[in-house]
Amino acid sequence: MFMKLLWILLSLSMLSSSVFADVVIDGFKMPESVAQDKDGNIYVSEIGERDVDKDGKITMIDKSGKRITIVDDLYDPKGLVLFDNKLYVTDRDVVVEVDLKSKSSAVYAGTMQFPRSPVFLNDIDVDDKGNLYVSDSGDFKSTGQIFVIKTTGEIETIFEDERNLIKAPNGLLLDGETLYILDWAGEFFQADLNKKSFKKIADGFNGGDGIAKVKGTFFLSSWLEGKLYKLIDGKAELVSDKFEAAADISLSQDNKKVYVPDMKAGTLTILDLN
Repeated sequence: MFMKLLWILLSLSMLSSSVFADVVIDGFKMPESVAQDKDGNIYVSEIGERDVDKDGKITMIDKSGKRITIVDDLYDPKGLVLFDNKLYVTDRDVVVEVDLKSKSSAVYAGTMQFPRSPVFLNDIDVDDKGNLYVSDSGDFKSTGQIFVIKTTGEIETIFEDERNLIKAPNGLLLDGETLYILDWAGEFFQADLNKKSFKKIADGFNGGDGIAKVKGTFFLSSWLEGKLYKLIDGKAELVSDKFEAAADISLSQDNKKVYVPDMKAGTLTILDLN
C-alpha cells in the first residue's frame, strides 16, 4: 500500500512539473495581451472576429481556472496594464478604464484628447504615479508615435525628435525612468525619460510585439515570426518558435512564468522560466 501511494505521489509530482513547465490554454478569440494581478487572476484581451465591431472583450481566469467576462462590447482591445485595482486597455483609438470591483468600464482617454489623432493604439504601461504610456503603431510603416497620458488628463507626444527612428512602436516596458520600446520593424530601443536620450540596443525582431524583463534578461516576442526570444547583454537567443503569432507577452507576479498570447492559434501559453 505504501509503495502504491508513493508511486501515485511521484506520478502526480511529475505531472505537475510537466504541466507548469508548459501550460497551453485554448478557446480564445484572437488574444492579444495578458496581465496578472496580485491575487493570481489572469486577464486576457480578446480582439474577436476580424472586421466585426464591438465583439472584443476582456476575460479573467481566476485561480481555479474559471473564466469570467469582465467587460465586453469593445472594438479591438489590445494592450493591458493594471494599476490601483483598475485595468487600462487600448481599444483602437481610445484607452478604456475598467473598474475591477464594479466590472464597469468607461473611456479614459478619447480620440479627440490626443494631440494627434491615434491610428492604432497598441501597447500600454504605467509608472508608479499612474501616468500611462501608450504606443500608436500607426500604419505599421512610418507614422507611429508614443503618448503619455498624465493623471491630470493631459496627453503629450514624447520622443518626437526620434520619429525618424521609431517607425511603428509596439511593445512598451517601463523600468523606473527608462522606457523600452519594441518596434514592429524589428528594432529594440532604450529611452531615458529624464535625459530624453534614445538609443537602439538590438534589432532583428521582425514584427516585434511584446516585452518582459527579469533582472538583466529581456523576453521579446515576434508576432510575424511566431517566436519568443530572450536578450542578454544585447545577444538574442531563441526560446521558442512554436507560436503562430506571439503577441503581447507579460510576466507572472512572481516573475517565474512568462505568458504568451498566440493571436492566430487562439491560445495562451504559460512558460516556466525556472
